Amino acid sequence: MKYAAVIAAAGRSAGGHGLPPMMCLGEEPAIQKMIRGFRDAGVAEIVAVTGYKSKILRDYLSSVDIRLVENRQYAQTQMFDSLLLGLEALQKPYDYVFLTPADVPLVQASTLRAMVQMHGDIICPVCDGISGHPILLHHSLIPSLSRYTGGGGLRGALLDMGASVVQVPVEDPGVLLDANSASDFKRLCRAEREIRDKGRLCPDIHVCVSKSGVVLTPEIVQFLSMIEHTHTIQDACACMHMSYSKGWTLLRRIETALGYPLVERTSGGADGGTSRMTEKGHRLLDAYLQYQAQIQAFSLPLFQQLFPPELC
Repeated sequence: MKYAAVIAAAGRSAGGHGLPPMMCLGEEPAIQKMIRGFRDAGVAEIVAVTGYKSKILRDYLSSVDIRLVENRQYAQTQMFDSLLLGLEALQKPYDYVFLTPADVPLVQASTLRAMVQMHGDIICPVCDGISGHPILLHHSLIPSLSRYTGGGGLRGALLDMGASVVQVPVEDPGVLLDANSASDFKRLCRAEREIRDKGRLCPDIHVCVSKSGVVLTPEIVQFLSMIEHTHTIQDACACMHMSYSKGWTLLRRIETALGYPLVERTSGGADGGTSRMTEKGHRLLDAYLQYQAQIQAFSLPLFQQLFPPELC
C-alpha cells in the first residue's frame, strides 16, 4: 500500500490571529511535528496547502521534502477547498490519503500506524468515543469528493458519499486537540509535555541564563527562533500567542541587559520590513541550545541513579 497526506494550513486561527502551523510545541513548530509523524508512519508524499502568511510557511518548509500549494482564496473558502487543492497536487496515485487540518499537531505516529493497518473507505481515529483527525481516505472516493458542491465542507462531502467508516480506537488525545485559540495552545503545550514524558517521572530541565535579570529561557529562545523563521517580530509574537507589545518589550529588555542587539530590523519594502537575528544573536542561540542539550545528556545518568524504576 502507498500512502500520501494533505495538510490544510491555509486559514487563520479561530480568533483571527496567530499562525497555528508555526506555533512551537516543545522545540519545533507544529507543522514540523506533523510532518515527522507522517514520515514515521511511512507516508510517501506530503502536500501542505498554505494561504494566510503563506510566505512564512514557504520559507520555513523550503528545505523540507514536501510539496507546497497556495490557496490564494483562503479568506473566501473553507478548509475543504484547501484539501481539494492538495489532492489535485499529488504527483502519483496512492492507495490511501490522510486528510488533516494543520492545527491538530499532536497525533502520535502510533495512531497513524494503527490507521494504515486498517482497510475500508474512510478510516477515522476515535479517542474516548469521539472521532478525531486525521481521516484516511481510500483513493476510490477522491473523484466523488472533488465533485461535491454542497456547503457542508469535508464532513458534508463524506456524508453525501454514504461510504462506510472504519473507526480505529486509540488512546491518543492528540487526535482531538487543536490550536484554535490561546487557551487551546496552552492546553496543547501541556499535552505535548505529558506525551513526551510517557507517563513516567523524567528530568525536564529548563535552563535560564541571567545578566541583570533573566535573558534566556526556553520560551525566550523559541521567540527568538520564531523571529528568524518568520522574519518579523509581529508574526513571531503571533506564533507564540504573545501580544506584539509584550514581544517588543521583552526584546528591548534582553538587548539592554546584554548590551548588544539580537535582531536587525529593516523597515519599508513590499512586505513592510523584516527582522533577522544578528550574527551575535545566532551565536548566543547556538550556545544556549548546545548548553541545554549537554546538560540534559549529563543529567540523565544522575537522574536514573537517584530515581530508581520503582519511584518512576
